[in-house]
Amino acid sequence: MRKAGALLVKTSLYLILTGIILTSPVLIKLAIIPAILLIIPSGMRVKIVRESWDEKISVGENLSVSILVDLKGMGIVRIRHTLPEYFELVYGSNFKEVFVLGRRLVKINYKAKATKRGIYSLNKLEYELENFSQTFVKRGIVRSSVLVEVKHKLPKIKKVREIRGKAKSPIPGIDIAKIGVPGTDFREIREYMPGDSIKFVNWKATARRGKMMVNQYEVEGKKAVWIFLDSNPYMLHGTTVKNYLESAVEAANGLAYYYTTRGHKVGLYVVGDARMIHPDVGSRQFKRISKSLLEVEGGRENIEDALEKCKKMILLYKPLLIIITRAERMRIEKILKLSKLIPIQVIALKGLDHGFSGAIMDVARRKSVSKLRACCNCVEFDVNKPLAVW
Repeated sequence: MRKAGALLVKTSLYLILTGIILTSPVLIKLAIIPAILLIIPSGMRVKIVRESWDEKISVGENLSVSILVDLKGMGIVRIRHTLPEYFELVYGSNFKEVFVLGRRLVKINYKAKATKRGIYSLNKLEYELENFSQTFVKRGIVRSSVLVEVKHKLPKIKKVREIRGKAKSPIPGIDIAKIGVPGTDFREIREYMPGDSIKFVNWKATARRGKMMVNQYEVEGKKAVWIFLDSNPYMLHGTTVKNYLESAVEAANGLAYYYTTRGHKVGLYVVGDARMIHPDVGSRQFKRISKSLLEVEGGRENIEDALEKCKKMILLYKPLLIIITRAERMRIEKILKLSKLIPIQVIALKGLDHGFSGAIMDVARRKSVSKLRACCNCVEFDVNKPLAVW
C-alpha cells in the first residue's frame, strides 16, 4: 500500500478512536470518508486514436513522432512511448502525466535522433493508472504500429580507382560481363548449373557424357561486381554506434549504389551470417542489397571459407570482387590464388585502434596491405573520414 493509502487508513482509525473516546457520533461518521476514498476503484480505457511518424530516416537524422491518445475514466494517468536504445530525445517529450475525470485527449509530440542503422519497432505505449486517492496502481501496454527504417546516409562516391587484376580492361566499367543476357555468339559447352535455362541444354552432349550439359553464349552488359562484407566479431571494435562493422556497411551501401547506377550487376555476401544476394542489375537490386545491409548483425565465418563456398559462382560470373574487412585479420594465401583468376579489390578499414595495442595492430595491417598490393588492389579507408574517392 502506498503512503497515501496508509495515511487514509491512519486518519480513519484516528477518527474512529477519537469518536469512541469522546462519544462523538459525528467523528465516527467522518471516519467513513477516508475509507470510501480508499476503496474507490481505478478504471481507465486507453486507446490510440491517431499516430504519425517518419518511416525512413538516415543515421544522425531526427525521427518525428506524434501520437494522439484517448483516455476515458477517472484518475491519474502516466503515459510513455518507449524509445529503443539507439535513439536520443532531442525535442519535446515521450512522457505525459495527466488527471482524467471523464474523457480526455492527450497528444505526445517529440523528436529523437537515430544513432545506429537498423529496423526499429516503437510499438509500446506504456501507461500507469492511479485512482483518485493514489492508493492503487495499474500498469499496462497499448500496442502502436510505429516501425522505422534507419539507414546510413548514402555516401557520394565520385570515383573508384582502377582495378588491377585478370580482366580484359583495368576497370569494370568497360569490361564485359560473364553472366547476363545471352547473345548469339557461341562460347563453349559446359556442365549444367542451377538457374540455367532448359532451352540452352545440349542434348547430344548430355547423351555422350551422361550428365546435363548446356551451351554457353557470349553475354551482353557490363562486368559484375560482388561485394563481400566481413561481419565477424573483430569488426565490432569501437563503440556500439561507431565501429568497423557500421563503417563497412556504409561503404558497402555506397559501392552498391555507385555500381548499380552505372549499369553493373552487383551482388552481396555477408561473411558471418552467410547472407547472399546474387549479382543483378537495376534499382530494385540496390534496394534488396540496402535492405539486407540493414539487418546485418554479425557472426563467425572465415573470409577464406566464404570465398570457397562461393567459388563456383565466382568462377562463373568472373566478377570484380570487393572485400571490405580489416586486412590484418585476413589470411592472404587464398586471396593470392584467387587473384590469378579474377580482379580483386580489398578495402582495408583503419582508424579505430589506439594506444599500444593500436600501434601493434597498425604494424600488422601495414604488413598485410603490402602483401595484398602485390597481387590485387588494396585501398586503406580511414573510417573517421568521409567516403568519397577510392
